[in-house]
Parts: sequence; structure tokens; C-alpha cells
Amino acid sequence: IWSLAAIRDSRSTATRLSKISEPSQKKRKCSKAPSAQIHNSKVEVVMMSVEEKKRSNGAAKDEKSVEIHHKDFDLKNYSKDYRGITKVKRLVFIGKRCPEVRLAAFRSAITELKKSRDIELYTETISLAREYFGEKLGEEWGFDKSWVDNKRNEYNAKERGLADKIETHRRDEDSHEEILAAYKALIDFLQESGNFREALIKIRDSQDFARTSEQKLYTRLAEMENAVQLDLNNSRIIMHVSLPKWTAELTREFGSLKSVQAKIHVINGLYSLQRGEFENAAHRFKLVSFDLNCPTIISKRDVAIYGTLCAMASFQRAQLQLNLLKSGEFKKFMSLVPGLIEMVQDFVQCKFRKAFEFLERLKMDIQLDFHMAKHQEKIYEKIHELAVVQYFAPFSHARISRMAEVFGVTQGEMEKTLVALIGRGAVSARIDNYNKVVIARHYNARTETYKKSLEAGTSYVRDLKTLLMRMSLHANDFSIKYSDEGAYKNPEMKRLHPEGLDVDVI
Repeated sequence: IWSLAAIRDSRSTATRLSKISEPSQKKRKCSKAPSAQIHNSKVEVVMMSVEEKKRSNGAAKDEKSVEIHHKDFDLKNYSKDYRGITKVKRLVFIGKRCPEVRLAAFRSAITELKKSRDIELYTETISLAREYFGEKLGEEWGFDKSWVDNKRNEYNAKERGLADKIETHRRDEDSHEEILAAYKALIDFLQESGNFREALIKIRDSQDFARTSEQKLYTRLAEMENAVQLDLNNSRIIMHVSLPKWTAELTREFGSLKSVQAKIHVINGLYSLQRGEFENAAHRFKLVSFDLNCPTIISKRDVAIYGTLCAMASFQRAQLQLNLLKSGEFKKFMSLVPGLIEMVQDFVQCKFRKAFEFLERLKMDIQLDFHMAKHQEKIYEKIHELAVVQYFAPFSHARISRMAEVFGVTQGEMEKTLVALIGRGAVSARIDNYNKVVIARHYNARTETYKKSLEAGTSYVRDLKTLLMRMSLHANDFSIKYSDEGAYKNPEMKRLHPEGLDVDVI
């Protein structure tokens, strides 16, 4: 049933995509259609892709409706840190949001795409650019039908040849190394062509032929890197990767050990970030080695900004001092962003006004970031609230006007923040609205002890009365039996008799 449902979903998806353009339609036809005996992993990927399509369509509408006017944004310097599909996605994202660099961003994205084999993304990007600019986009960046036809023919021939090579190795029962090498060639080709869902299926198929720790590491890393190009919210990323004691052969294959670890921490950090788990993300980015070199996923500058903001949104000031300012490795990343170290120092030293002024200047860069944009408001809100909580902790009372001055906001905004924090229980205090003073509520251990004792006594009396009633029923010849449906609607009786009771008169 699941397989047939997946087939219907994949066919409906292919029908919708065929309406985009002729090249998109032909590119879809070159991949193998799922059969009735489809593998479990293939069912999972097909169903996942349908859900991703719905989510991406909604996200695209939101991105198009938001405009960030950043006149000083240096697109050329920004884009040089990325390669491949990641560079294209970031350029298109910036083009959708920033009118000042929109034309340059789309032109750069189209130029980059013509270096790849991704026909579908090339067609979609040009279609989107034309919505904004029409013929003003320029003939050089217009739709190149001959390029599309050549790439499509190359795709059909090479994909079929690589797939046949795998089947030949498997039929001839060749060594696992030869089969895995054939899979690797096909996976790399599919990724270059932008067919990451099919590549994910092949990666999972290749895991059956991974025998050594080196081969297992390759398939695991390949799956994680591939998932980054899909939707991180839906893709199944391996969260806990055991790092064995690798041999010299493994080190030669994957470069230095630190770079492999760095890539694993980065991917897991991005996964935690997309899920809104800022503390986990901060710990992951903090562990990244400065030997990191994966421009197809992330830049070193991104690691500094992501790790710092996630840490500020979840760590206490003492933790920031220990994990950021005293961390020699992560401090190297922070030094790549001018003013970032000084901002954290100001935050730790309670110079919140200066820290928040820097965050405000950084805000537009964050709003143009592919991964951080949708979390910007929540992260900034958490940073402000955590700062207020830590600032007020040692005081018995504080004037709202003075707090507003410290945080660089108006008195009304400060009061609104305090009301929200008190309402959630983050700050144990009350507000004297007449004098505009926040007064701390002190914990009274004796009162709390009496309160808990009274609650325990009340509960004991209630349970005892219930048991006495049960004994009285027995004494008066009532037969009590358990029932799956349960006769009691009283929450307390359900708590005492979760299976339910039926009472019959004899």
C-alpha cells in the first residue's frame, strides 16, 4: 500500500514539474520510475520529496514577500566563500530578498549554474529572474536551449552507463570495493546534476557493500552531506556518528582527522539550528576545527556567526566566557568577523547597549543568510530576554527607566519585555506600576514546605475516602469487576483505577 501511494505521489509530482518547462520534464524522465517492488528507502525518499515540495512552495512565497534593503551588502566578497549548489542557493535567496543586489545575484547564480549539470535548477532560476526583470536580465543570462539539450543528452547517456556498470559488477559478483567505487561515481554524477533525492537512494543502496571503517565512513558522510542539499527538517540525518580510531589509510583518503570531525559537527550543527535547538547547535559549532574546508556546505565566517548567536541565545554569561572567549579554536573563527569578539565581551561585562547596537548592525546580514534568516527574530528575542534575566538576578528591585537605559530601548518596550518574562515565570518579580519599579519575589522555603504538606494531606484524605467507599460497596454485596471501557468519569477515580470499573448489583 505504501509503495503504491509513493508511486502515485511521485507521478503527481512529475506532472506538476512538467508544467514548468520542457527541459524540466525531460530531465525527470531520465530518472527511473519507481516500481511496485520499490525499496523501503525509496518509498521514504519519494514521500519525503512530496512533503518537501509543499514546504518549499510555502517558504518561497514568504521569501518573495520579504524585502531587506541592504545598500552596503558586498555580494562579490560574500559569494566567494561558497561553491556549487550552496553558492547558487544563497545567491538566489539574496536575490529574492535584497532589491539593491537582486540583478547581480541572479546573474551570478545563472553563471554558476552553467558550470554545473543541474538543468532543473537552471530553468527555475531563469524563470524566477525573468519574473523580476523580464528582458532586462540580459541576453547573456537568458535561457540557453542548446546548453540544456547538450546537458540533458549527456545526463541520459552517462547516468545509464554508470547504472549499467553497477549492475555488471553485481552480476559478476565482483569485489565490494569495485561495486562501491561504481556507486561512488554514480552518486557524484547525480549530485552534480542536482538529483539529490536519487543520489540519497543510491547512497543507502551502497551501504550494503561498505565493509571497512573507511568505506562505512564514506557512505555515512555522503548521506549527511547529501541531506544538507535537501530539506534539513525532513531528511534523516545521522545525529550521532561514532568516530573510531582511524588508520593512516583512512587519513590519506579523507584528509586530516580534524577536517572530517569538523564536517560532521557542521552538518549536525545545521540540523540542530533548523530544528530551533540553539543550545545543541552552539555546542556543535563550538567543536568545529579551524581546519574546516567545505565551501559546498558552509564558510568559516558562517560558523563564527551561527555559533556565537546560538550560544548567546542559550548560554549564561559564565558559559559564554568559557566556551567562546576562552576557546582558542572557536576564537579563530570569531576573529574573521570584525567586532564579534568585542560584542561578546560587552555582553559578558553587562555592557548590553553596545552589544545590542552591534547585533542591530549585523541584523540585515542575518536576514539575508540562507540558514539563519528564519531564526533571526527568535534568536534575537532570546538573547534580549536572557540578558534581562541575568541583569536583574542579583537585585531586589530595579527602576524600569534605568533598565531601559542599560539595554538601549524605550521604557515601554522594557516594561513589555518584563511583563512577558514574569508571565512565563522566567523572572520571579512583580511590577510596581505607579513607581515603575520591578520588585523581586523572594523564595520562602517555610511557606513552600507548608504548602506541599497541605497538598499531600489533602491527597491522602481523598484517597482514603475512596478506599473506604470501595470497602463499603463490598460490605453491602456489590460486585465490582474491571472493564475495558471503564465506568468512572471522575478524574480521581481514573487515577486510582486506570483500567476502569463496572459496578453490578447482586
